[in-house]
Amino acid sequence: MTELDAELMVQMHTLWLEYQDANSNLTVKECSEYLKQCKTTTYNQILSGKIQAKRLGNKYIIPKKQFL
Repeated sequence: MTELDAELMVQMHTLWLEYQDANSNLTVKECSEYLKQCKTTTYNQILSGKIQAKRLGNKYIIPKKQFL
């Protein structure tokens, strides 16, 4: 196996792990860290409809698959 093949395998493995993780949900804090923005921006995007989220009690559940 060449160095290029090994690098390609690592990239494919990383994509596969992200795909499997896509079925998970994020909190507002986790979503903000994932998107590298502050929590206020994330809340504003949820309220404006740019980020799809479901309210559960006083928290939001954000499906990660919308960011992939």
